[in-house]
Amino acid sequence: MKILMCIVLSAVAIPLFAQPYAGDTWKDASKKGTGSVSFAYVETPSFVYVDESGKLTGICVDIMNDFVAWLKDVKKVDVKPNFVGNGTSFRGMYDKVKISKGGVFGLGNITITEERKKEVKFSQPFITNFAILITQDKIPTLTKFEDLPKTFADLTAYTAKGTLNEKRMMELKSNYFPNMKVAYTTTSQETLEKLFIDPKGFAYLDLAFYLEAVQKKKNIKRHPIADKAAEQFGFIMPLGTDWAPVLDEFLKNNGGYTASARYKSILVKHMGEAGMKLMQSSK
Repeated sequence: MKILMCIVLSAVAIPLFAQPYAGDTWKDASKKGTGSVSFAYVETPSFVYVDESGKLTGICVDIMNDFVAWLKDVKKVDVKPNFVGNGTSFRGMYDKVKISKGGVFGLGNITITEERKKEVKFSQPFITNFAILITQDKIPTLTKFEDLPKTFADLTAYTAKGTLNEKRMMELKSNYFPNMKVAYTTTSQETLEKLFIDPKGFAYLDLAFYLEAVQKKKNIKRHPIADKAAEQFGFIMPLGTDWAPVLDEFLKNNGGYTASARYKSILVKHMGEAGMKLMQSSK
């Protein structure tokens, strides 16, 4: 009886867990002049976060709010945005957007890769990612990768499962530090918090997390030799969406959104002048 009950509960739980998000197609919304879309997100410093007043904000939120305003002003389509999910898991956000249909968008630090392009539709890139290797400040500065086994001998690598930074860490392990100790976290934010409390921890994290640590005056050190600025962030949508051309039109409008004064003001607002300059230098 207990076994049968477990089977029944499992059968119910699976579809509930995989429940997709909902959003009107562009075809329907443009025809009616109104519609709704869903913005799924993963909380990321600077990109998507809750401010002191409890409001969801960030670079991604501001850009998508501008997109909604542009739809109303230029396309004459009044779209209602719904922010969905709890923002705690990159993988949870990504997987649910992947199985959704229509006007569903994923927001956060989502790196554009060829592998992911097989699973989701990407927008035009809206920023170049700047990933950095960080430790607490008492760890000697790494001057060459070959010194990893010596300089980081007693350290533990922290990384969030399923992220590109996990891949970066595994490449360091494979190429330079086979005996590297690796501890997994569920989110990049958790990874950062591990570094705050573990003097013998290190991690690859996106620039936004490093800037958050600096802002909080944490004893965190950047190891510049390991800087990575090769990947770009984009918004994601389900593969079958008809919204991608519209979003790209917005991002390309008037010489490109990322070349606009409005865009630069958003970067300064959420990353500060130093963060904005670092992001701009990584192009």
